[in-house]
Amino acid sequence: MTVINISALINRYIENINKDLKKRWNIWEKDLADKEIYDVIGGIISRQTALTIQFVKSPSIWNGEIAPIFLRSMADNYINLAWILISPKERSKEFILHGLGQMKLNLEHRRNQIESEGKDANKDKLIEFEEEFINSQRYTFLTEVNLGSWSGKSMRAMALEANCIDFYNYVYQPFSSCVHSTWGHISRYNVIVSDNPLHRFMYKPNIIEFEPDIFYLELAAKYLAKSISAFDNKFKIKIEEDSSDQLLQKELDNIIAENE
Repeated sequence: MTVINISALINRYIENINKDLKKRWNIWEKDLADKEIYDVIGGIISRQTALTIQFVKSPSIWNGEIAPIFLRSMADNYINLAWILISPKERSKEFILHGLGQMKLNLEHRRNQIESEGKDANKDKLIEFEEEFINSQRYTFLTEVNLGSWSGKSMRAMALEANCIDFYNYVYQPFSSCVHSTWGHISRYNVIVSDNPLHRFMYKPNIIEFEPDIFYLELAAKYLAKSISAFDNKFKIKIEEDSSDQLLQKELDNIIAENE
């Protein structure tokens, strides 16, 4: 039986996905008259890569209790990307403006909290830093706060328009149960039926000790690959070498074959 050197496998995969990101950024032809496209789409692909890196570096969370928290964020990120790619120029701007508006709202909440404590909010260093950060992109007095979703649509509606409703149904929606700690998740992972017949099948708290399941590594790699593929198809990026996902799958297939 082949012993998997999981640390070496993880390190190779991380090295490869960093290369994938760098190659695409350098190949992508850019028109700085529409810089928001590159700001947002490049940022989303970078975010997806970062989420994958942090996830794969932590085998202890490759389980059904914790992994969906990361994977649901990756699903959210993918649907945002797919919807933006339909109309990159307009939707990238919407994405930025909504994000700045949320930052401004958070800033005002902190200002109100400090003033309610009888302190001078104008002397708060965090407020000063955050305001400078927002102003570096758009002056706060010009920034509107939109309390709805950034797109004005539900995530399901975005998935429908972006032709990824199956991904929404089979990934985003089921993993939301974990993120929101619904009974569907808690009853499966956080409680167990009492073994006392007098307790009328009452559930009691239960903490599961998980072994890492490489299935969740494969899912994270798959969602990153899905995002990169959508990017490549939209901007006609062609790279001849095997992708990080393909290299990872080859390694895993070889390990399976050697252990059969």
